[in-house]
Amino acid sequence: MALKIQSKPFSFIMFPVFLIGIILLNAPPAFGDTRSVLEKKLNLKLNPTGITPSAECGKCHKDIYASWKHCLHAQATENPVFRTAFLQAHFKVGETARKICLTCHAPVAYLNGDFEMAKSITREGVNCDFCHTISKINPDNPYSKFHHEFGSIKQGPLKNVKSPVHETRFNALFKSSGLCAGCHEYVGPSGIHLIETFSEWENSPYPEKAVHCQNCHMRKITGKPVDEEILATAEKEISSHDTAAGHALSQREKSLTLKISDIQINRQKVVVTVEIKNKGAGHKIPTGLPTKKIILQVAIKSENGEVAHIQQKIYQKLIADKKGKVVVNLVDLMLDKDLKILSDNRIKPMETRVEQFTFFVAETENKLVTAEVFFSHTPEVIQPSRIHIKMNEATKLLEK
Repeated sequence: MALKIQSKPFSFIMFPVFLIGIILLNAPPAFGDTRSVLEKKLNLKLNPTGITPSAECGKCHKDIYASWKHCLHAQATENPVFRTAFLQAHFKVGETARKICLTCHAPVAYLNGDFEMAKSITREGVNCDFCHTISKINPDNPYSKFHHEFGSIKQGPLKNVKSPVHETRFNALFKSSGLCAGCHEYVGPSGIHLIETFSEWENSPYPEKAVHCQNCHMRKITGKPVDEEILATAEKEISSHDTAAGHALSQREKSLTLKISDIQINRQKVVVTVEIKNKGAGHKIPTGLPTKKIILQVAIKSENGEVAHIQQKIYQKLIADKKGKVVVNLVDLMLDKDLKILSDNRIKPMETRVEQFTFFVAETENKLVTAEVFFSHTPEVIQPSRIHIKMNEATKLLEK
């Protein structure tokens, strides 16, 4: 029996259904479809269950990636200071050095079990995805102080932002100094705080002012958070990911003030009063490794700049061994068990020190007083050293 098709007049009741069908046929791709298109266009390879290489992040976040690529975080495993210290530490305590040193310098090693640093992603140091998958801090775990959530969600300090290739989540931790505490606070085997940058900030006036590490070390710079070819945004600035430290010019200029407040001359005796203030650093100056120091140098010079007299004042945390001898080797400082703090005269946040220097000068006329401050650090580094030894020699007289 043949089927009979019966046509019916168009019903206005069916019009909404018809209209919805037309809209769906002409609608833009859904979020998942857009993500798929972009992933193919950019050849994106995001890791859904672990850490994604930073270069993948850089395909969209070009300006941010460029500021991160040459920073100390990105070079945490490759810089010659770490390389030398790591080899010395490995020679001193063997495989234990990997867990101690790589906790901060190659934290991805704890996530992928690559303590040999055989994988390139482990050697990226503090990479983009390591930070932006952190959801909370585990302060009581000495080797893994961060809790991560892997997948399509990337966390950060911005609210109400959307990405065409991954989900986003605002996390207040990214605006807090607590994010930095996991690495910038280190208690050695001796039980003393060898690196205490976070606790120095915590005990400063800055927490009450809601001024955190990121305010200084991730200053705003010109840039776009996402490449405009991928997503047009109104923002014209980004948080710099170069995490400029104390030796950077941008940080030095705003951290310390120095002035000669008084000069008293009594015959051949000259008393110079100098005021030095930690005006802008949220931690002590210097902070970090105990081998770092600040040198205040006051001199009396002739008109042509020739130094006639010079004195120095050094600000530093001094660590001593059980015999009371000052420890200067970085590896010994970080790994030895019988250590104690001998003294610590570093300058606290917002603190002003008034220092006096007394000189005995035969002739004070046409003399110039200068005060200078130097950041000083003498790390050991591995560098090529040529070996050139004569093995033998042969000579013979030329004859006509």
